[in-house]
Amino acid sequence: MSRTYKCPHCGAVQKAEPAPDHKVQVLCDQCGGRFRIPALQEKARLQTSVGHAAVREQIKAAADAMRSEDDKQKLQRIVDERRLGDYDILDELGRGGMGVVFKAFHRHLKRMVALKVILPDADDPETMLRRFKREAELHARLSHPNIVHVYDYGAIDGMHYFAMDFITGTQLTKIIGSPEFRLIQRLQVIQAVAEGLEHAHGQGVVHRDIKPDNIIVDAGWSPHVVDFGIAKATDTAGQENITRQGLAVGTPHYMAPEQFRPKLGPVGPGSDVYAVGAVLYHLLSGRTPFDADTAHQVLIRAATQEAAPIENTKTPSDEVIDKDLAAIVKRAMLKEPAKRYASAKDLAADIGRYLAGEEVEANPLSGKERLRRRMVKNRDIVRLFSMTAGILFTVLVTFIVVTASFRSRESDAAAKIQAAETALKGGNEAAALTALNGTATDLESGGTGLLLTGFGVMAAAAVVMLGLGYRLVRAPEKKVLVVAPTTRPDEIGQTADEVAVR
Repeated sequence: MSRTYKCPHCGAVQKAEPAPDHKVQVLCDQCGGRFRIPALQEKARLQTSVGHAAVREQIKAAADAMRSEDDKQKLQRIVDERRLGDYDILDELGRGGMGVVFKAFHRHLKRMVALKVILPDADDPETMLRRFKREAELHARLSHPNIVHVYDYGAIDGMHYFAMDFITGTQLTKIIGSPEFRLIQRLQVIQAVAEGLEHAHGQGVVHRDIKPDNIIVDAGWSPHVVDFGIAKATDTAGQENITRQGLAVGTPHYMAPEQFRPKLGPVGPGSDVYAVGAVLYHLLSGRTPFDADTAHQVLIRAATQEAAPIENTKTPSDEVIDKDLAAIVKRAMLKEPAKRYASAKDLAADIGRYLAGEEVEANPLSGKERLRRRMVKNRDIVRLFSMTAGILFTVLVTFIVVTASFRSRESDAAAKIQAAETALKGGNEAAALTALNGTATDLESGGTGLLLTGFGVMAAAAVVMLGLGYRLVRAPEKKVLVVAPTTRPDEIGQTADEVAVR
């Protein structure tokens, strides 16, 4: 029996036949995007998605209820006319407490953009407007490949807006549980996010709301940080503070403790480092660091407990989390800001060292272990050194053995010559002749023995050399961490929304 599903890319309704034992990939007739129908074993995940969608709809309805009728009419007019100034409105991408984000096209610049339009708070529209303008100003400071750019800001008919890059990609949230999202790709995404945040911190901007929902991964697996709605300027001299005192801002599952416990210190770049660590924890373990029934309980656990250890557990892609990687996450998420990585750059650098197979700052090694890792990393050089040392040792032993044997035979020959001289002096010529003949025989056989010993040692050395050389040639090449994804982010982890057939 066929069922009706909604494409997660464009929203078009498609009919398809669900399969009981495996996923069926569907090609959307409208946009050409691919998505998967959930198998029976994935029904729980589908129900969770539906539950989250219901919560989002409730939030959206509550936010809409707070708007004045005039604002609602203005917004509706934009939607109906499909236009705001020079921007053609193509689709609604999302809606939150502060505004609505549209997919739009700038007619003069011929550019696709994400257009964020403010929805003023009916209770305090002036503060909301200042906050919106503040977001645009802080966001416009930034120019980094892993941060969405802001191009334009303005107001038309009382509706304030700013235009950003339109990123064709997928929210990180949607692909966390995918087995096709490999460990190295997860780490490289987080490394790039940390590098982008280092740029923001250098410009005096702290994001304060890093979470998977605010990271968009494009088709080339490059992440883009979005939504600076609650960003904070660290260079606040002479600037107005528009955040109410004592108000915790952020997302509970990823918030640094100092964001809701001011006694721990001011909110700063270290708060973003914690959030990146929490996102990395989620990416590696498939679950948030702290979970509870309410946001308040989540914050209590985050303030009083340590996240469950993830060492030796497996990622959603069935790869083991080792001690070094667990140590990186743990250090980024330390309660005290001063004990975390000093900067997002340091976190990115430690992830880079891990990817390169080097010692990580979060887990210093003993001298013995450091030597062992260096030997493993440079095993070709170690093997060559071992082969050379073995040959030299063999030559040395051969020289000692041959020399000792030669001296022993030389000593025996000298003794026999002395005996021959004694016999000759005593007039016993026959005995003297016998002794001299024995000496000649011993010297001749000794020379042959020494020659054979030398050839034997040389043959043994040649065999050792050939054996080590063969092993060196046949040794597997070093594993190079290279990402060569066969699919795009929008092709994995996507579950279609089932549409009720009435």
